[in-house]
Amino acid sequence: MEIMPLLYVPTIYVLMLSVMVLLGGLTFFAWLQNRAVRALAWWGGAVLVMAAALGLLCLRGVIPDVYSVDLAYVVLFTACALMLEGARCFEGRRASPVVLLAGAVTWIAACQVPALYESATARMIIVSAAMGLYSLGCAYVLWTGRAEPLLSRWPLIVLTALGGGLFLVRIPLAVMHPLAAAPVTSFDALQSFWFAIVSTFTLLFVIAINYLFLALTKERSELMHKRASMTDALTGLANRRAFLDFAAQRLKAPANETVAFLLFDLDLFKSINDSHGHAMGDRVLRLFAQTLSANLPKGSFAGRLGGEEFAAIVSGPDRQAVIAAAEHVRESFATAARVVDGIPIAATVSVGLAHADSEPAGIEALCERADKALYTAKALGRNRVATAVDEHVPLVPDAPASHLVAASEHARRATKRAAA
Repeated sequence: MEIMPLLYVPTIYVLMLSVMVLLGGLTFFAWLQNRAVRALAWWGGAVLVMAAALGLLCLRGVIPDVYSVDLAYVVLFTACALMLEGARCFEGRRASPVVLLAGAVTWIAACQVPALYESATARMIIVSAAMGLYSLGCAYVLWTGRAEPLLSRWPLIVLTALGGGLFLVRIPLAVMHPLAAAPVTSFDALQSFWFAIVSTFTLLFVIAINYLFLALTKERSELMHKRASMTDALTGLANRRAFLDFAAQRLKAPANETVAFLLFDLDLFKSINDSHGHAMGDRVLRLFAQTLSANLPKGSFAGRLGGEEFAAIVSGPDRQAVIAAAEHVRESFATAARVVDGIPIAATVSVGLAHADSEPAGIEALCERADKALYTAKALGRNRVATAVDEHVPLVPDAPASHLVAASEHARRATKRAAA
């Protein structure tokens, strides 16, 4: 019984051609909806160019071989290069002429050697090597961006690496089992078991990776929107909602270290806006955010609660270590904000600190206690760190607890009067 008609290669090629045109068109349509994702244009172009290569291959024996063979494989290798460039573009890399032209130039050079051009086995080795290396290159480029939490990245890496490996495995197999010597311009050159298997595999491969490419860009877009919804646009820190959510989760987790809630408020910030303009005020806010991120201990998490108010969850081996970290941020900012863009600003920050191991430890209560400590720091003259008064940790050595309580109460009353 004849089995080969079920694997009639020209029919498979026509099916591949139709599917690739559809996939390429859909990918371009996705790019038109979001032109910021330029990788979609590369990938859509790759699939359409590959369809053009298959169209030329399907006409082997009908049109001159300079088109159905020479040009067909130049176009095919260009399609593989476009796919690799799409991966490079997705990872933020610039287009490379070497990547785009290497495969096509190699094939053109091989066509100038009659022994290679007339050998079906030699042609298969060249095609397999080029497509295998391009696929493995795509897998490697995507692997370099693995730090970005995109789930679709991993099956795409595996699939492109597997495809590249299978193409390369064809090389020793072609050497051990040479293809029949059929004229290069004849349909008989396509009537090979290897061509049938490879064509079917290529069709499934293209469908799968095209789907994963689209899923990958969709995941990144969703991740960017999620991050934007949780990030303060001016400073790049977590916004109020994201910070409080993280802080609440952090307090629920068991910790072997002392954990504290730090509340920061830039001193006399309104006067900076009034004297130097809101643009300078924004620069000072960004400067404090940078100072905060650079000087907090490892494992800390900071956010902007609103206006000139910031917060951080900080851990350390003991209370004094956490206090020292807060003092380091305060001192670093006072130094950095002495002169901003050549203008004397002398901005400072006051810090209220509440330890989570003091009862109660809920995020709302902890924030309230840090807020009271911040009032104390403001009442004592600003540009200092104060702890919640019920913790009995003397941040200001010459200020007894009773003085801190009185100062805190005075600050709260003054605030209420101002609000009224």
